[in-house]
Amino acid sequence: MKEKVYYGKEIEVMFNSDVCIHSGICVKGLPGVFDLSKRPWVSPDADTAEAIAQHIDTCPSGALTYRLLDDNFSTKKEDEHA
Repeated sequence: MKEKVYYGKEIEVMFNSDVCIHSGICVKGLPGVFDLSKRPWVSPDADTAEAIAQHIDTCPSGALTYRLLDDNFSTKKEDEHA
């Protein structure tokens, strides 16, 4: 598994390249956070943690997940699989 973690002040964003289906929803929906022309391509402090979390919940493949740093490892995707 190729998972990369992008650390922000209020949210950590995890990306699993093995799962990604390249739908483009991430970059189309929050281009300030997800920008393929930048390195790193994920900027977890470029929007609110709530906005990023809500957008990640729309990822169709589950390649993007998150951890809110003021919460207990909670993500919608993890809760659905529990």
